Amino acid sequence: MSDAAKVPAIQSERPTGVTILGIIHIIFAILMIMAVAMVVTFSTMVGSFSFMMGNTMTAFAGFIAVGVGILAAIEFVIAWALFSGKRWGRIAIIALTMADFIIHCATLVVGNLFAIPHIILDLITFFYMWKPNVIAYFNQKNISFT
Repeated sequence: MSDAAKVPAIQSERPTGVTILGIIHIIFAILMIMAVAMVVTFSTMVGSFSFMMGNTMTAFAGFIAVGVGILAAIEFVIAWALFSGKRWGRIAIIALTMADFIIHCATLVVGNLFAIPHIILDLITFFYMWKPNVIAYFNQKNISFT
């Protein structure tokens, strides 16, 4: 076998599933930003009408808004990593999928039947990330975080 036959083919195009996952992460990030805006607006409205709980409600809402805002930023970063083919983007998706799978299996055990579609999607995503063309797409880029 020649040396050229041993070299794996370079995946030049982004797989469609990776594009879909990136778009899903962008949509979730936008929804999170909208949720932050709604929480801040609601807490401001309630805080201005409630003299006793106003400060507590505003502080709690601010804490929630910052947390969800950070999660939205992480969603955007993961989408960027997927679109640009960063190797750590694939690793992040695999890790998040595994965590989500474990959480939904635990909620299924206690009777949450709505976890079943999530578990199915987690399994599809997990196995999709191990397809040879997906691995090739993420391996064509360098390993750095830039």
